Amino acid sequence: MMSMLLVGCESSTVVRPEFAYDPTSLTGGLLYRWSTGARVRVFIEPMAAAGVDLAAAVQRATIAWNAVPQAREFTLEVVANRDAADVIMYDRSIPQPVVTGSCPFNPSGAAGYTYFCPLNGRAERLRPVGSTVLTTSIVIRVDMTTTATQAALDALVAHELGHAVGIGGHSPETSDVMYTRPSVRAPSDRDRATLRNLLGRAPDITL
Repeated sequence: MMSMLLVGCESSTVVRPEFAYDPTSLTGGLLYRWSTGARVRVFIEPMAAAGVDLAAAVQRATIAWNAVPQAREFTLEVVANRDAADVIMYDRSIPQPVVTGSCPFNPSGAAGYTYFCPLNGRAERLRPVGSTVLTTSIVIRVDMTTTATQAALDALVAHELGHAVGIGGHSPETSDVMYTRPSVRAPSDRDRATLRNLLGRAPDITL
């Protein structure tokens, strides 16, 4: 599930594939992405052992998505400092780690929920709880009670990070990680084509 609430120029040396599915179907036709060349720092909120490993799932997903850009349009990097994070991921068993911005935060019963709040063409910066600085653009909440196996958690995390790097839509194909209820653990050729296309377009919202 992805929530965006209101929810660069292409290099001449890069040939962009066509979208495999609409990356703006959840955002009312608005395309969003990180500034070209962005280093996107991801922090994972620590939690007690739960039988599956959220940190390992995030590490695998960052590697998989980092392999997709054709011209280093972004790089995901897991960091140990929450106050320096652009993206914070946490499990629903722990308190919300950021102060909600101008848009409602409403994960409801979703297994995964990716949140950012557009403000004047950019994602509003959010303040981590206990911090005095506005650093975070995206918050991802996962519900690990819905993922009985590591493979299921890997698929969920890869799906939500797909939203975090710019895919504001769902695929109709079960073989894609951006399918509504993902079962694969890494981006498919269709997922890669969709992200590569949008990375070459001017965004309506910059993360």
